[in-house]
Amino acid sequence: MHLIGSLCSLSNANTSATLLALAMTAGTAMAQTATAPPSTTIPEFAVPAWVDQQIGEARARFDAWRGDDEVVVFPIVTDIHAARPLFANPPDFRDTKHHVLFAQRAAHAFQADFLAELGDIGFDRDLKWQPSIKADAELRLEAQRNLFKDFALPALFCMGNHDNGRANGALCSELRLTPKEYGTMFNGMTKKKGVPLVTSPGEDYGYYDLPGKKCRVFFLNSSDASEAGFSVPQVQFLADNLRLPPGTCAVVLQHRCIHPTIGKWRGNKPGSIKNGELAIKVLAAFRTGEKGEADGVQWDFTSNRDCSLAGSISGDSHFNNQALYHDIHFIITQGYGTVSTKDLPDNVDYVTPVNRTQSMLVDMVAIKPAQRAMMFFRIGAGGPERDRAFQF
Repeated sequence: MHLIGSLCSLSNANTSATLLALAMTAGTAMAQTATAPPSTTIPEFAVPAWVDQQIGEARARFDAWRGDDEVVVFPIVTDIHAARPLFANPPDFRDTKHHVLFAQRAAHAFQADFLAELGDIGFDRDLKWQPSIKADAELRLEAQRNLFKDFALPALFCMGNHDNGRANGALCSELRLTPKEYGTMFNGMTKKKGVPLVTSPGEDYGYYDLPGKKCRVFFLNSSDASEAGFSVPQVQFLADNLRLPPGTCAVVLQHRCIHPTIGKWRGNKPGSIKNGELAIKVLAAFRTGEKGEADGVQWDFTSNRDCSLAGSISGDSHFNNQALYHDIHFIITQGYGTVSTKDLPDNVDYVTPVNRTQSMLVDMVAIKPAQRAMMFFRIGAGGPERDRAFQF
């Protein structure tokens, strides 16, 4: 029994009720399929009851908050670091690839506008945390593409610092990906489905204008200038395309947080990524409607009218954090990555352990552009205590 994607046709009125019904029946519906060899192809399987229960609980909170207001909605998947190259059959839900499918299921249940994949998909290391051999890495990438091959909604991909093949320190997978290779492989796949993304020539960064809504979503590559950093052309792309029609709300997504301190593990030096402060200058000038120039990048937002910036949203750090800096919300979502106690900085929010056989860990982002309000609704680990509210 294959339940993935079965929520596509549900209406607002019956989604929550159907989710609860699915949660009650999915467990009994699960039949042990015959054991089959691991494959890059997604096997048919019944969705565990806890998936739809956790989605339904978050959806109920979202419905209460939304009211009749127009919203922009999207789930975030980040830092899955999928060490298993193939899908097991029967399924092993410790494999985070299955949790990408659960996030897609949540996207349909919330009638989301798109799904954001913020990077570190996991082809760089094997199960022993050693750099992957080329054949192994190729299988992982094929499995990752298969996760999105039949996904009906737009998917926006932000390249992570491990998505070029870097494993541990200077150690790398036998397979390396350039930003262009990554961009073509993932955002190029979205474009081939007819989604009108506007991208760089390498397709590793760009933006998406949501149809029928005054919202432009940027998906940036925080590793196109060394392991952590923006190239000057990418910052110029951001500046050029933040010249927006009146009343438009912008959202910026990337893997690495560009705030100088909140994304750091214990012992890391403070400071933004390469050209991160330059990007912050551009975002700050956008908020205030100013014109300027720095480090080879020019911007002019004096003609923008009633535009807003919901925030700069990242993964990478493996914990939750946020800060208001230059009147910009910088927000980090934990995702499926882990961090050891010795590396965990003080005063951050971290949900551990996450039992992947019993829980999701996905933030569903909901934005009310007209009210300049944003919520992060936690699906799974941490529950409503990890919901977060922002006013921009």
